[in-house]
Amino acid sequence: MKPERLVYTFVSYAASFGDRGVAVEGVRRIAELAHRHGIPVTWIVDGTSIGLLKSSICEWHERYGDSAILACPAYKDEAELRSRLADETALLKQAFPWLPGRVLATGFIENRLIAAMEELDFIGLWGYCWQQSWWDGISHRGVPWGFWYADKDGYKLPSGRRIVAAEWTARDLNLALHTDDAVYYSTDPNDVLRAGLCTGDDIDYWKKLFGDYLRNTESNDCVFFVQQQEAHEMEASQRFAFCTEADIEASERMLDLFFSHISAYPIARMSLPEAICMYRDRHSFTAPSYMLADDSDIRPALNAYTMLRGGIPQGPWPRTFLYYDAECQLAFIKGKSSPHLLRNYIGKTDMNEEFKEPVPEVFVRRFVRDARTIEIEYTIESDRVMPFGLAYWDDLAGYEIASCEEVSEAVVVQEQLAFMRFGLKGEPKTIKLVLKSKAQGE
Repeated sequence: MKPERLVYTFVSYAASFGDRGVAVEGVRRIAELAHRHGIPVTWIVDGTSIGLLKSSICEWHERYGDSAILACPAYKDEAELRSRLADETALLKQAFPWLPGRVLATGFIENRLIAAMEELDFIGLWGYCWQQSWWDGISHRGVPWGFWYADKDGYKLPSGRRIVAAEWTARDLNLALHTDDAVYYSTDPNDVLRAGLCTGDDIDYWKKLFGDYLRNTESNDCVFFVQQQEAHEMEASQRFAFCTEADIEASERMLDLFFSHISAYPIARMSLPEAICMYRDRHSFTAPSYMLADDSDIRPALNAYTMLRGGIPQGPWPRTFLYYDAECQLAFIKGKSSPHLLRNYIGKTDMNEEFKEPVPEVFVRRFVRDARTIEIEYTIESDRVMPFGLAYWDDLAGYEIASCEEVSEAVVVQEQLAFMRFGLKGEPKTIKLVLKSKAQGE
């Protein structure tokens, strides 16, 4: 585990909320809580809230490293989008000239929005929701998690080069995948509180989730962990009666406990614009992500919220390895070499798709395992052209890959599996993997 590779970012919606205005009390409440733990807040603002919060955000920037990103203005057509976005961008630049780059915030995303952002030199877009459909009118199923480059010709595709996509809030990769409902299994305080996964006095579920991300710093140069809480859900005034005072206090205690927990690790805590700039400095295209994720022994409560869509599958769920790059997204369950999930991003144009592909048959033609060597010969029976991968699960402590033919990448992940990434070219393909004990060469 290499906790210094984990980048933690906290985001809060502080833009005006319809005719209710700005939840100033909620903003103050979140600021006091986060700053007590030395955590910078990235505030989502619009023209209205900039006028009310400019001086506070500038002060918090100097003292705690706070930052600001722009809430996407409402628009009816492309002309109004470009006009309003340009006007709001000018207000953002004037109020916060110290911003390292401009980031937009919305969950309602389309190709023309990405194109307009590129023209106005935005660097990032916050609001993607991995594995989500239906909730809040946002259906992003098919996109990657974490950070990736969104394509202006396909906003759900990680094949862009200019706009870094950032997820709304970090999800539980194992449970969101296997239950097919990402909203309950996340770092959003209100969702896990309503689902009974956490309480104001018990955040063991969050600790486990954070532990999964921490563990995966061993396999990645950088792991991004974004958490979000709306200011209007931390204010119990008459204008913002979205949550009861009891629920707000419970969310506040949960965040307080979680901030204390993560502060025990030497992680990087930074604003979202800073994190996106770091990603852009390190990667000119979408970087591969390698994530091992486990089930939790904590299950949701049985209540009206968890029964809203007919209930939640209970598991247990197998250990799962998840991967994505600019061409595909793959998931493997423990023990199985072929993917449990295969998403192909190449050549896709319909953003209503989830990009799932049928998984071709995989056969093992040779398997030899002794105390020092593991040899496997796979055959993939397929007449399709597409990205693909295999995973060999085993206790690989002390082993290294000696050879692997016909692949673009082969790597041992946390001593638990060997992952092979390659492409299929419209005909059967053979992959030969050889692992050898490191002690053999000593």
